[in-house]
Amino acid sequence: MRMKTDAKRREIVATAWEVFRAKGYEGASMSDVAERLGGSKATLYRYYSSKEELFAAALQETLQEQGDDAYERVSGPGDLRARLLAFAETYLKFRLTPEMIGVHRLMIASAERSDLPAVLRAEFIDPNWRRFSEVIEREMAAGTLRKADPYLASIHFRGLVEADVLERRMNGERLVTNSQIDTAVEQGVDVFLRAYAP
Repeated sequence: MRMKTDAKRREIVATAWEVFRAKGYEGASMSDVAERLGGSKATLYRYYSSKEELFAAALQETLQEQGDDAYERVSGPGDLRARLLAFAETYLKFRLTPEMIGVHRLMIASAERSDLPAVLRAEFIDPNWRRFSEVIEREMAAGTLRKADPYLASIHFRGLVEADVLERRMNGERLVTNSQIDTAVEQGVDVFLRAYAP
């Protein structure tokens, strides 16, 4: 029975993410998700008590799918700069997808009237950067980076890699090219290493 329940939960989350991608958070409803699933809202509410909870679960699944491989690679052996470049490229390309830009815009738009942005930050955004800060902390312990606050260093890394490409995308620039991403990643990683390499 547990396997069936888990399978149903995964189906609901995957379907919900499709609906949120198509309609946006504000435009999507639990009815839309139930209709796409071919079931009833009552079934949906047995798994998730609100649209916010369902959205958070769908986002978590997406972040985990995207993140696990990138974290494995950045944590592995080899040249630190090469690992940071690969991680930064994966992160920035995902960060600039229409879905993630939509999530960011949603968080800004609903910050004053909903707890959703605080929940997303506490449950998904901060833990992901704390996970990256553990990688940074290991590199500091190994002497490949100078000792400092690893979490703050990870936030510096994020800011340097995002540079102005994220801001341009958030402000309506629809196309950020792979070449622009490559440049932002390379320059961001190099500035980070100039600041933190021993």
